Amino acid sequence: MSREKCRHKILIMDDEIQMRFYLMSLVKSLGFDPVLAKDGVQGLDTLTRIKPAAIILDIMMPQKGGTLVYQELVTHPEFKTIPIIFFSGVDRKAFFHHIKMLNINLEHDIPEPAIFVAKDADSEYLKAVIKKCVLGNGLEPE
Repeated sequence: MSREKCRHKILIMDDEIQMRFYLMSLVKSLGFDPVLAKDGVQGLDTLTRIKPAAIILDIMMPQKGGTLVYQELVTHPEFKTIPIIFFSGVDRKAFFHHIKMLNINLEHDIPEPAIFVAKDADSEYLKAVIKKCVLGNGLEPE
């Protein structure tokens, strides 16, 4: 039997290589295994092979952006229970307004995301949010 225990995987979907590297380092510092995807298409494909403990999702990405990925995740029976951390430079109010407008044209509303962290957030706060999503340590995300 291997000495290494099964570690939680965190799927990171972000098109910026510097941001993926930053998030990878942060996730590793928490003792979790980062799995990287450069866009929503690659991220959704990755989900067919792994079941992450949480997903860190950017909004503005090529191929398939975070909003479309989120829409697929929350409506898919296998993925809808995975905690999603939106991590974006897009203004929170503007994004939530976008979700509200998107729901006007949908048969079934998609919920507002529970966790939204600005890309300029303090790294210790982001680490606490990730830990709460994976381990549940009592922190209430903003």
